[in-house]
Amino acid sequence: MIQVLLFLIAAAPPDAVRVPAGTFEQGSTRAPDEQPVRTVRLDGFAMDATEVQVSEFEKFLGGGWHLDQHWSPQGLAWRNKNPRGSGREMRSAGRDGRHPVVSVTWYEADAYCRSVGGALPTEAQWERAACNGEPGPFPWGNSETVPARWANKSGGDAVMRVDTAPVDEDKVPVASGLRHMSGNVWEWTSDWYHRESYSDGDTTNPTGRQKGTWKTIRGGSFMNLPSYSTCTHREPTVPDDVRLTLGFRCAYTLD
Repeated sequence: MIQVLLFLIAAAPPDAVRVPAGTFEQGSTRAPDEQPVRTVRLDGFAMDATEVQVSEFEKFLGGGWHLDQHWSPQGLAWRNKNPRGSGREMRSAGRDGRHPVVSVTWYEADAYCRSVGGALPTEAQWERAACNGEPGPFPWGNSETVPARWANKSGGDAVMRVDTAPVDEDKVPVASGLRHMSGNVWEWTSDWYHRESYSDGDTTNPTGRQKGTWKTIRGGSFMNLPSYSTCTHREPTVPDDVRLTLGFRCAYTLD
């Protein structure tokens, strides 16, 4: 069993979860784009314990948003065409600063993570952290009948705030210390999506293909059935997608 512990680290927020270097089995036999199952080795990294909050992203909009060095070349081109950003009105509906920020494009999520010294997690980092290196298929094990994080209903009240521990979360402990990895909001990863990503490429710190049409999102949301909310499920979407069910968290390199 891979042990994942909490540490205070300089490059990450105080509550970031540290994942030590090691190997894990990435993928599953449940879907064609999750195959073949392969052994992946990752260097140690850290990840935000929860999704980025609305209040945290609003601070970025008032500061780091305007600094070109926080943006990828593609992101900078997008920002220059969209100086007001995306989804401000959408993500404020029925939510407050303690909810996970949503209606954020990949470009904005990437820039935010850069501004705090991190990056969007790779698919491999996200998957290993989500299930703590265990088979899953969910962060808490293999049961769909426990009081899980998905609500399968609409409305802002279905999204769990990231600064509190709801009763259902106490009943479904996750060994890694990460929260809301499944069924709260979808989360952006850094990888370009390809259905055959696991059939080629490096298995040491894989970053996916170097270009593509879609980025990969992970984790499912409060609107999805359990089958979308496993640790291994992969979903493609264009990088400028804006939706009420899509947020992100950041990962950090360890020295």
